[in-house]
Amino acid sequence: MTKSNNDNEEIIDNEDLKSDFPAAESENIPVNKKPNSSKSALFIALLALFLIVILIFSGGYFYKLNKTLTDQQQAKMAQLNSSLSSQEATLNQQNAALQSALVQVNQQLRQVTNQNKLYSSDLQSLQRRVAETTVRHPNDWILTEVEYLIRLAGSKIWLESDLATAVALLSAADQRLLVLSDPSLNPLRSALLEDINSLQSLPKRDPDGLILALSNLESRADKLLLVGLSLSTSESKDTSEISTDIKDWSENLSKSWSSFVESFVVINKREVKVQALLSPEQKWYLQENLRAELAKAEFAVYREQQDIYDLALQNASDLLTDYYDLTDNATNYFFKSIQDLKKQKVSVDYPDQLKSAPVLASIMTQRVKKSLANSTEE
Repeated sequence: MTKSNNDNEEIIDNEDLKSDFPAAESENIPVNKKPNSSKSALFIALLALFLIVILIFSGGYFYKLNKTLTDQQQAKMAQLNSSLSSQEATLNQQNAALQSALVQVNQQLRQVTNQNKLYSSDLQSLQRRVAETTVRHPNDWILTEVEYLIRLAGSKIWLESDLATAVALLSAADQRLLVLSDPSLNPLRSALLEDINSLQSLPKRDPDGLILALSNLESRADKLLLVGLSLSTSESKDTSEISTDIKDWSENLSKSWSSFVESFVVINKREVKVQALLSPEQKWYLQENLRAELAKAEFAVYREQQDIYDLALQNASDLLTDYYDLTDNATNYFFKSIQDLKKQKVSVDYPDQLKSAPVLASIMTQRVKKSLANSTEE
């Protein structure tokens, strides 16, 4: 730019000089003016070309400078955008962390609130128990003992299937109520007696005895007598004795022929079905099947499954009837033992709840409310 300005100034100065000294130029110019005009045109063309080149270089320079500045601005904008995106992501992460922390704080707050509620409930329950303890009549402790006996009786029924102990516990509870001589407890005593009668009416179970009996039968399974093949052979009496007298030769010949014919073809008639003999391997399988049915009955006793117990003993009875000799004393006794075991009950329909339990709970609640009301009035 500076160079072009200087050139312009030189051109202007030359023109001024030409205007200031016209006479001198006219005097010095020769008569032939054509070469000067061509030089002037050439000078102007070169000057114009020079100016054009300068303008082109200047435009390229300014274009490159503008492009560089634009690229720098775009790079700065991209850097700023990247920085803003990074900051935005960081802010989002911080926001998510804050939200997670807020959720955890809310959960902890709820847990603390629930714990406070539990503590408050426990405190109220403790206060109520203390109040109940302070206002209870001394005879109420006997009711607590009766409640314990009833709960223990229920455990004996449903957990151990021990009816005898349960009846004894309920009878002991009734005896404790008898000591109080309180007519208001008659409904409770009536419920206790009803529970005792209902338990005594249930069929008696002896699972240990059944297991021992089945185990004993299982151990004697290999000593039973199997049914064998017994064919009745008819021994024909030899009534045709040959005489030693030579005169009886014709009669002896007839007797010999008859004896030969009778021994050649023998036909025996049987009214019962002939049972095939069992091989030792088949005999072992049969004994194991019998033992398996008895073992199945034992498991049914433990699990109180009446249907499986009855089916197992019925299968054992069928095996004895089909494959064993029931005329044998030991086998017949074994069969009768199974028939006796089939009459036993391995499952009992126990009551879902003792009738005395809700009656006792109602009586104790009424007494506590009455005692609290009396203490409040005082």
